[in-house]
This record gives sequence, structure tokens and C-alpha cells, in this order.
Amino acid sequence: MITAAALAVLLLAGVQEPIPAPHPDKPATEKEAPGPAQQGPDAALSRSGMFLSHARKLQASQGCAAATPAYRVIAAFGEGYEVAQYELGACLLEADGANTIETALFREEALFWLRRAAYAGQARAQHKLATILSGDERLAAEGVAPVPVEAMGWALVYEDNSERDLFALPSVYPETLALMTAALSDEEVEDASRFAAEFGEIKMALFTPPLFQRGDGERRRRGPPGGKRGGGERRR
Repeated sequence: MITAAALAVLLLAGVQEPIPAPHPDKPATEKEAPGPAQQGPDAALSRSGMFLSHARKLQASQGCAAATPAYRVIAAFGEGYEVAQYELGACLLEADGANTIETALFREEALFWLRRAAYAGQARAQHKLATILSGDERLAAEGVAPVPVEAMGWALVYEDNSERDLFALPSVYPETLALMTAALSDEEVEDASRFAAEFGEIKMALFTPPLFQRGDGERRRRGPPGGKRGGGERRR
């Protein structure tokens, strides 16, 4: 029987981490930066590219811990922003918390975002889950336990993902799938195959920012009608 650690090494060797193209799967709702006349939900959604660019710059210059707050903003927009969800999850796998508890929380959150992106059809997130859930000693020590059946399930889903062909992402080698099969019982292989056969995309609902009317901010600055503020009338 092949151990989980050995399986992880084999999977990493067989399915190399895809190197993204400049913008392989940018959010479908991403638009150009808004001009002065743009207002409301469309203007807010169009800033998504700037948010993602800001997060990537923070990651490059200051590391993942500094970048995660920015990634969270854009990932939470939902459908169409799966690339941000994937990048947030991948970043949280590397971020160091203030202590061991926070680091474990980062790893738990990483799995959440990677699974959200993977269920939405994001190929790189599916590959990442297939890799880390097959077994990783460092991540296991930080709370990411191996789940070999789910790992094989995601490997099978990734293999059939049309996005993989569209962006020329590497295939899962037949030898790798054979080794994964050998590491699992017949019942586990059946469970993983069933997961892949029954897989259907589940996307987060898209957040639509509210439309603020012109003058809303001015009314907030002036205060409530009548000029009265909390605390009653001013004493003379």
C-alpha cells in the first residue's frame, strides 16, 4: 500500500502546478476602471480588476499575510471571481499567522476558498485540492489532513475540465491515476469515481453593490432633518 506522503510526491510529479497565462481566467465581470460618469453597481464591479491587481502587488512585495485582506474583498464578490478565490486559497496555504492558532485558521480558510473555486469549475483550484489533499506533511502539521478519496475525485474532475484544455493546463498523467488507484481500496476508488461522475458546478451568488443616489453622502454629512443630533437639545 502506498502511503499518503508517497502519493503526494507522485501526484506532484505527475501533475505539475499549472503556470497561469497573463490573464488565463480573469473574472467575467471585470471591466475597465470606471470613468467619472460611472456610478452604482457597475462602477463598483468594474473596480474588481484594480482590487485584484492591488492584492497581487501586496503579495509580491509584502507576502501572503499582507495580501489576504485585499484578496478576501474581491473573492467575496462571488460568481465570476473564482480566480480571486483560488489565489486567496493558495495564498492562505502559505501565509504565516501571528501564532499557531491563526496559522491553522488560515489553512482552514484556504480549504474553504479552494473548494468554492473548485466547485465553481476553476481548474487550478481543482488541481490544488487534488495535490494537497493527497497528503502534505507540512500542511498536515498545520491542520490540513490528507483526504485521499477527495484528492482522487478532484483529480478526475480536473482531468475532464474543459478549462484545462482551453488554457493548456497539464493533464493528470495516466500513471499518476493508476498510482492513486493502487493507494485506495476498491470502495474508495468507487467513491472518488462517483464524486467525479456526479460533479456539478456550484457558484457563489454574485454580490451587487447598492446604487447610491447623488446627494446621499451630503445628507449624511449634514446630519438628520431639523439639525438635531443624538443627545437632545444643546444646553445654553
